[in-house]
Amino acid sequence: MKKLIRCLFIVCILCFSISPVYARAGGGGGGSSGGGGGGSGSPSHHSSSPVRYVDTPERRIASLITFSFISYGFSYMKKYRRRYKAISMHKDMKRGLAEKNNSSFDEKKMNKVVADYYYTIQNAWNDRDMDILKQCLSPSLYDQWETKLNWWEYEGIRNELSDIRLLKTMVVEVGDDYFWSYIEGKMRDRMIKGNEVTQDNKEIFIEYWRFIVEDDRIYLDEIRQEDEV
Repeated sequence: MKKLIRCLFIVCILCFSISPVYARAGGGGGGSSGGGGGGSGSPSHHSSSPVRYVDTPERRIASLITFSFISYGFSYMKKYRRRYKAISMHKDMKRGLAEKNNSSFDEKKMNKVVADYYYTIQNAWNDRDMDILKQCLSPSLYDQWETKLNWWEYEGIRNELSDIRLLKTMVVEVGDDYFWSYIEGKMRDRMIKGNEVTQDNKEIFIEYWRFIVEDDRIYLDEIRQEDEV
């Protein structure tokens, strides 16, 4: 049991270390097992039996727990790196609101609004439902999207979205009549021309959506990619 606890402790340190964890055969040791050149020591007269690895239920449990901790650690660090910029912006925004004594900011409500818009807009885009899009988009963004969709239709191109998911959203900036929200999503995103699939993407993506407030209505006004922020 002591060995198991010690093993878990070491794994925890490795999982949350910033430096990468490497796994090498033999534990990463660099020593030679068969003697080097020109050594002055004499060979030992006492032979020893090699240490044999004995598999036990405790070792198997420890290996499983170790693998689980390492997998979770890598997943956690990857996710945190992806969201680091947005988390920093979110903290700065909340600090600024606190300094202004702004008590009207309802983060949970705003995230709910963003999530509703996200699914509504993605589904309307997939269905080419311009009436729904017109209710969700600012006039300038609506004109851009309508032009693009009409051009694709002329070219015989369609964009099919499925398995639409919103993994994370958080408000990162708030103004008097606008706010920016971090969007982390995933979906099956296929570009099809005629009967040929020209692109098929299922990767996680990060965008920043700018919403404006006009006449007590909220409209999506701009979308920026992660590297544009």
